[in-house]
Amino acid sequence: MEHRYTERYVSDLSVLIYQDKLPVAIGRIKNGSRLGIFIETDFANIDCEHQISLELPQSRNSANKLPRVEMNALVIHKAEKGFGVELDIKTQEQTDLFVEILRALYEKPQDAQIFSMAATR
Repeated sequence: MEHRYTERYVSDLSVLIYQDKLPVAIGRIKNGSRLGIFIETDFANIDCEHQISLELPQSRNSANKLPRVEMNALVIHKAEKGFGVELDIKTQEQTDLFVEILRALYEKPQDAQIFSMAATR
């Protein structure tokens, strides 16, 4: 379990959410690290310990083309506006790419954002 020992990056990155290999929702990665992320979404048909798949869609902006990243994840906690997951990325190359994308989009969090990153149950 992730317990937030790694540095987290604030972001606003789109993510596609899959259950049983079928797309079920779209969300936004609000903060994350190489081990876990928090996804803001209206999708509520999910509970703790559900296994899901995530995909960062490729950017349509030709000047800023992002490669496609796929990840498996386990839902660790659920909140009113989304859920937190522990990531299981298949290769180190994909992990490094994901962290690079997060760092590129990193915004220095405000005090209120840092406080809201605390895990809630």
